[in-house]
Amino acid sequence: MATANAAATLQRASDWGTSFASGTMVIKAGATVLATHSLAGFTASNSGNDGLATANAIADVTIAATGTADSAEINDGTKTYTLTLGTSGTEVIVTTTNYISGETSSILSLVANFPA
Repeated sequence: MATANAAATLQRASDWGTSFASGTMVIKAGATVLATHSLAGFTASNSGNDGLATANAIADVTIAATGTADSAEINDGTKTYTLTLGTSGTEVIVTTTNYISGETSSILSLVANFPA
């Protein structure tokens, strides 16, 4: 199988970003939804031959339930995409994984990678 080139992975990142541009992202602890954020679009770019979809700024929200955040899911109304979550080295970077009801959920970054 041929390796995708930069143009192909950029197109994949762009298409994905378009699909989820106005979706929602839920932060979860297992099956429990801790917080729900609205998405405000993505910017597609390349890193080498890999395509990247980087979320525009994501507004803070009030945490709805207490738990240790371990994943994130984004949804466009018909499709759901599961993302890794943590304080570094993951697709979704948060300020803390210790979510306490009534406190603030802050997303530092969301970057989906589409490797060549």
